[in-house]
Amino acid sequence: MPRLGQVTGDVKGNLQFLGQCTFTQGLVGVPNGGDTYYVDSSRAASGSGKRWDQAYITIAEAVAASLAKGGIYDTIFVKGNETTEVSDYAESVTVTVAQVGLRIIGVGNGPEGVLWTVGAQDETILTWAAKDGYISGFRFRPNGAATGKAIDLAVTALGSTIENCIFRSTTETAAYGIYIESAADITIRNNVFTSVDTAIYGNASVKTIYRCRILNNLFDDKVDTAGINMSARACLIKGNDFTSDTTLLIDTYKGSAGEMNIVTGNTLMVTAYETNCTGAASDNWLGNFCNDVASSMVGDNGITIGIPTS
Repeated sequence: MPRLGQVTGDVKGNLQFLGQCTFTQGLVGVPNGGDTYYVDSSRAASGSGKRWDQAYITIAEAVAASLAKGGIYDTIFVKGNETTEVSDYAESVTVTVAQVGLRIIGVGNGPEGVLWTVGAQDETILTWAAKDGYISGFRFRPNGAATGKAIDLAVTALGSTIENCIFRSTTETAAYGIYIESAADITIRNNVFTSVDTAIYGNASVKTIYRCRILNNLFDDKVDTAGINMSARACLIKGNDFTSDTTLLIDTYKGSAGEMNIVTGNTLMVTAYETNCTGAASDNWLGNFCNDVASSMVGDNGITIGIPTS
C-alpha cells in the first residue's frame, strides 16, 4: 500500500500517485519518439535547450540543434512572453528535408499568445521542406506585399499539418499566409486568416496538389484577393467560413488544372457565386451555404447544387 506522497510503479511503465502531485518543470505528455527542445525568448542567454530553465532564446537555434543531431520526429516547444502586439520571435527559420516529423508547437493558451514575425520585410517566416511535419499554436505576422509569406511548404513537405494558428500581417499586408509547392497530403485546419492578400495558395508548378484537406478555417473580410487558390486534385475543402469582401473565395482550378475535389459544408458570402468561386468540372460542390440565391447553381434555401464554373 503506497504512503501519502509516495510514487509507485515501474519508471518504464505507469506511475501511480497517492495525494497531490506538483510538477515544477511542467509535464510533457505527448512524446513523439525523438528529442525535445525548449525555446523562451525572455531568457538573457541560450542554454542547452533541453529544459525550460535552459531554453534557447530563438526558434532557429532549436531547429539547428535538432538537425545537428540528425533528429527524426523531434519536438520543439516555444513559449510566448509578449502581452502586446510586439512579436516574441522576429526570425526567419528553415526546416530541411532531413528533419522528418519535426513538430514546432507554441505553448500559449492559444495562438494569440505566441507571436512570430519575419526577420525582414518580404521574407518567409517559416520555410518547411520535411515530410510529416506539425506546426501549431502561433500567431504568424508576415510582412511584405511582394513575396511576404508566413509558411512556405516545399514539394517534399508531404503529410504535414498546420493547425490552431492565426495568420495576420504586420506593417504591410503580406502576399501569402500559407504557400504550397505541389505537396501532397497536407492538412490545414482550425486556423484564422486575416490581413493577408491570399490566405492559402497552391503553386503546383510540378503537378496538381493531391489530397489536401482544408478544414474548419475562418477567412475574414481582410483576406483581400483569395481565400483558397490552388490547382487541386482529390482535395477535401470542408467546414470553412468566408465573410464578404474577398475577391476569390475558393478556386480549385487555378491555371486550368484540377479535378475530383470535394467542396462541401462551407459558408460562402459572395457577390456572385460563379464569379467569386471557381471549381473543376469533375468536382463535387454540393452542400455549401451561399447567399447568392439568384445563381442557378444555388437553391432557394441557399444550399449549393452545382459547381461554380465561369
